[in-house]
Amino acid sequence: MSNVNLVTGDSDYLKVTSDRTTKQELDKDAFMNLLVTQMKYQDPLNPMDNQQMMAQLAQFSALEQMTNVAQTVEKQFANGMIGKHVSYQYTDSDTGQTQYLIGKVDYVKINSGETLIGIGDKEIKVKDVKQVLDPAVIQANTSAFELIEKTIQGLTKEKNSQGAEEEVIVEGEVLGVKMKDEQPYLIIGTGEGLIEIDFNNVQNIVDKPTITGRIVTATIKDESGEEQTIQGLAEYIKIKKEGTYVYVDGQFIAFEDIHTIANK
Repeated sequence: MSNVNLVTGDSDYLKVTSDRTTKQELDKDAFMNLLVTQMKYQDPLNPMDNQQMMAQLAQFSALEQMTNVAQTVEKQFANGMIGKHVSYQYTDSDTGQTQYLIGKVDYVKINSGETLIGIGDKEIKVKDVKQVLDPAVIQANTSAFELIEKTIQGLTKEKNSQGAEEEVIVEGEVLGVKMKDEQPYLIIGTGEGLIEIDFNNVQNIVDKPTITGRIVTATIKDESGEEQTIQGLAEYIKIKKEGTYVYVDGQFIAFEDIHTIANK
């Protein structure tokens, strides 16, 4: 089954590239290695106290039992999700981008003592599952999920410089869907510029976007008044009463400041 993008609060479409994972917890293997190393390098004239060693072995035994219980519970939980739809967090190893997706759990396997869940062509850890979804909710909002990767125009509201709410037209590619009280919201943009559009407020599907998804170059003035060249991907367009703005490289640029538009 193909996976469907769901979003990201948090967070999360920020691009973070890292090939290293840091082990935060002291597992039973590390505990045993630590104990063996401690015995190996102990002072032969002043060896480890027998009671102290027995206490550490007791701690190791308790840790191993708790780990085994946790693994059993985790496996049972994972097996119970087979055939169900879940929302889960997935980090692309190539791009470093973290996404929230929806998919059907196809299988469960144990790899080096770790329980992994198979969803389509992805394998994830149990801890990355965020929610088991109601099939009725998935089917009722299929049309919203079908808009992912398409460019749409939709309406949202935001406060203007006077603090009053006004209607804003947003045009951009749908990156995901977020459910709120069983109502789908389309996710457009990333990082701090992320916008959620109520599915009911979608006005149009844009077949041939002129700017969205293309590389633009603009010249703007920074806080000191000096000209600065900005180049980046046009994630979406925001049309307000005072003008049209394009979200590029984490900031909004006035449409009139753009001087070149190129394909990716």
